[in-house]
Amino acid sequence: MRWLRRTAARLALLAGIALVVPSGAVHPTTISLTTIGTAKAVDAGDGVVWVLALGSEAAAGKDVMAGLTDAIQLVGVNLDTGRAVAIGLPRDLYVELDGGRARLNTALRDDGPEGIAREVDDLLGIEPDVVLVTGFEGFLTMMGAVGDVRVDSPQAFTTEDGDVRVERGRNTFDADQSLSYARTRETLPGGSDFERVANHQRLLLGTLERLRSAEDEEGFMEGVALSALGGLQTDMSPAEVYRLVQALTLVDPGRTTGCIITGTFGTEDGASVVYPDLAQARAVGADARDDARLQGGCRDDTG
Repeated sequence: MRWLRRTAARLALLAGIALVVPSGAVHPTTISLTTIGTAKAVDAGDGVVWVLALGSEAAAGKDVMAGLTDAIQLVGVNLDTGRAVAIGLPRDLYVELDGGRARLNTALRDDGPEGIAREVDDLLGIEPDVVLVTGFEGFLTMMGAVGDVRVDSPQAFTTEDGDVRVERGRNTFDADQSLSYARTRETLPGGSDFERVANHQRLLLGTLERLRSAEDEEGFMEGVALSALGGLQTDMSPAEVYRLVQALTLVDPGRTTGCIITGTFGTEDGASVVYPDLAQARAVGADARDDARLQGGCRDDTG
């Protein structure tokens, strides 16, 4: 009966999506889903789906595409095994964009989802199937539907806004606390992009654990997906959105690994930047590309 309840719930969700996708022309876009290329993995429903998840700093009421990108994670989900990997990219990576060299966090604003997807492909050798962009409003709405998430922190600190005291070890965050946690950099021990990207991955893992543990709760997955629809703009079909939502529930948090692309710090035009470790980026991409698995670990293969 469990599978029957789950199937019925997802069919109801698919029907609801079909009624409202796309809706971005009616409401300000708070969440955007854009397919890149043919998105074969999403269409087929098997293999590895690569989702480039971006957090936009666009102000409330503004299109999420208009803001700088505060969080950048490339997430691979193996639909056959439930394995997943998250590859974090610091926002200050200094890269070659269409208009010249600039920080990676400007790519979405200046070149759109296709532009930042192209840059990630250049760095890692992995073309995202889908680019997911959320602003503050979309993040709060979805996390409110997900509910409290548990996050393990290796260090104690207070968020920049002073609202959240993060304890070493297990923490439980609501939607507002999750946003404060994700945005904090200055008060982190070390205070760099690398520490913040690691926190983004810890929050992602906590969210995946919550999704998997609650997927059989009546109305839970429908509520999470439908919470996004008021401000959703997408070129995906209802069936593709359904399969993408379904893919997230298949992820096994115990088989999910994370890696952060590192580099060296520098200054360009008075702004702090990170020059990417290209050897590491390409080695990690080659390792994870086909199966969303890091067999070689989070390092380059040159030493």
